[in-house]
Amino acid sequence: MTDAVVVAVASALAGKGAEAALAGGRSAFAALAKVVRERFGRDKAAVEALQAAQRSPGNELALAALARKLEGIMAEDTAFATQVCGLWQQASVELSAGDDGVVNSVTGAVSGHLIQARDLHVKGGINLGDVKPPGG
Repeated sequence: MTDAVVVAVASALAGKGAEAALAGGRSAFAALAKVVRERFGRDKAAVEALQAAQRSPGNELALAALARKLEGIMAEDTAFATQVCGLWQQASVELSAGDDGVVNSVTGAVSGHLIQARDLHVKGGINLGDVKPPGG
């Protein structure tokens, strides 16, 4: 069974690959697309799978073939796999934040209140109550 991250990367490459090429590496997704294209350049069947998926991003068979190729190469080349996974973490945020969207992310422990928002139109104040220690 193909890994969910591999499927997500393959789908994004198929649907947004041309845009990434035009962006010229100015984003994490463009960097991801470049890394994949460069690594696939050593494998004619992988290049063909990528091109077929990009020609028909809605074609599930083409996407599955691309995902299998990507997964196979990642299994053989762990440095490439690490690079793809790292870039995908960044690129997935970019893709989610596109079209005036916002992605809020917090890592680690939060002690106190945390508000994540894009646009707040508040008249008056905001009261979030007292801060209580964890478990308290």
